[in-house]
Amino acid sequence: MHAGPRTPWDTVAADDEHDAAAGDGATAAGVFVDELVFSSRIGLEHKDELERLLFFNGNQARVVDGVAFVVQQFGIPRIRSEAGSLRIALASGRESQTLFVLDRGELGDDLVGVVVYLRDADALVALFVAVHEEYAIAGPRGERNLTLRILDELKAIGRRVKGVRELRVFLGRRTPARLTLG
Repeated sequence: MHAGPRTPWDTVAADDEHDAAAGDGATAAGVFVDELVFSSRIGLEHKDELERLLFFNGNQARVVDGVAFVVQQFGIPRIRSEAGSLRIALASGRESQTLFVLDRGELGDDLVGVVVYLRDADALVALFVAVHEEYAIAGPRGERNLTLRILDELKAIGRRVKGVRELRVFLGRRTPARLTLG
């Protein structure tokens, strides 16, 4: 899964409201090992990982009907390169945000999760959530609860945005789950 060398935007940036670290522990030198990092930007070197995670995910068959519904309503997700980093845009032209999850290890960063979301009135709406198979609940790293951690991070983002009171999450269904932000 290792994606190669780290890039400058892999660190948690104070001015980027979407970046937050969820570390599992630190060494005596203060360097985090096996740390999940949430970021709104990833480098171009992660493109193959992102394509595989989003479009060729082994868990996709479980949610295909829900994904088709979201695509019909909001548009097909497309990977775009902008200013040396990757983002996901909707083919419909609707403005969306992307939150990536990197597992930062001693050998570098691995892309293990992504969520595409947008604002709709008083809610953030998670349209597409993709988690690497190893981090899915039944996977060998399922104890890391990646999907729940992604939702917790989206809730934290929603609490910082004025007027947002709810998180709606499609998670492969036609009707989104609704989570009140408190």
